[in-house]
Amino acid sequence: MLERKEVPEYALPTGLTILEQQELRLNNGVPVHFIHGGTQEVTKLDFIFSAGVVQSNKPLVASMTNTLLQEGTELMSSFEVAEKIDFFGAYLGQATNYHHAQITLYALSRYLPELLPIIEQIIKKPALSQHEFDVLLAKKRQDFLVDSEKVKNLAYRKSQEVLFGSNHPYGKVAKLNHFDEILLSDIKAFHQAQYASNLCTIIVSGQPGNDFLALLNTHFGGNDWSNSTEDNQYVPEVNITTERFHLEKKENAMQSAIRIVRPCVAKENPDYLPLLLLNTLFGGYFGSRLMTNLREEKGLTYGINSYMVSFLKAGIFGIATEVMADQRELAVTEIFNEMAKLRNHTVEEEELTRVKNYMLGDLMRNLDGPFAVSDAFRGLLGFDLDFDYFTSFEQTIKDMTSSKLKDLANKYLVEDDFYVVVAGK
Repeated sequence: MLERKEVPEYALPTGLTILEQQELRLNNGVPVHFIHGGTQEVTKLDFIFSAGVVQSNKPLVASMTNTLLQEGTELMSSFEVAEKIDFFGAYLGQATNYHHAQITLYALSRYLPELLPIIEQIIKKPALSQHEFDVLLAKKRQDFLVDSEKVKNLAYRKSQEVLFGSNHPYGKVAKLNHFDEILLSDIKAFHQAQYASNLCTIIVSGQPGNDFLALLNTHFGGNDWSNSTEDNQYVPEVNITTERFHLEKKENAMQSAIRIVRPCVAKENPDYLPLLLLNTLFGGYFGSRLMTNLREEKGLTYGINSYMVSFLKAGIFGIATEVMADQRELAVTEIFNEMAKLRNHTVEEEELTRVKNYMLGDLMRNLDGPFAVSDAFRGLLGFDLDFDYFTSFEQTIKDMTSSKLKDLANKYLVEDDFYVVVAGK
């Protein structure tokens, strides 16, 4: 019989295991990171290029280029590309961030010989046609107009500008006029400069078979797609504003979106990993201080979270939520009150243990299997970090104390260091 009045004993999760990665190179020097694991003959391929916002000279160019690569090649239409990918039961995705662009293929390993020639054409010889460009641009413009009706998007865009300045790569957000300024020639020039072997990294994960490196060499190991463009990751100094409150008015909005942000450290800083634990306790999971106060106790919002973002050259610590317009001042006050509590009072051991338990479980989940490990490893590219980062994270969580959290709060959760951005009424 279960004794339901007794709380079951529990302990912090232990035994973090990480699949090893093997470093290889193609004949032309392209680095290949191989993460072998899994029980099924399925492979994930990530082709990562130094082709992000930082490398582009106009807004929209980086994301438009990466998306257009899949819209047909010199030998296949966009329909034919999609049809072939579907025929072999594969999935092709793409993403663009500030420093990199990626093309990701999920496929049954036995079909790699048929699929890699298609990926080769997509990367080396995309059609980049005027028709597909016009269709994609019109779609992105419409998406932008729809997103601009949402106060949370307005608050996000403004917070980036506030932290970094509108001319900084990290603060340069798209505006409606940019859709009239971008040309197909911009896309072609960016592809020619940035999608080349010397700016490429490949991550292979799963069970690709014994001949995967030979296959990659056949399609991507030659000198037919090299160029002399340097890997430009330069980011200028930030010209931050001194104004602490910013309001983006939207009269017909039902709610106000709030972003409270400050500059913060990047992944290589020794404070970054300890700060992740403070962030989780403060507002990084459903049982956090902010959720308990603003949602559960005061009913000010359906959801609120704090977050940390690490670019290669800078970081952000922020809080995001949406509230009724007449409640925004109270919400901002309560957010800063929670910061003050963490600065002035030590965290109870029970709460700290609960957060540690949550974070260790989440860390294990994020490193469970070759595909998850490849995603985690991709987040380290550009930093001077390796897989020891994850074991260090595990140890940081286990070693955290209430006094260390209080010291971090007094260093990073100071009200005068934050900028308040409100979008709505």
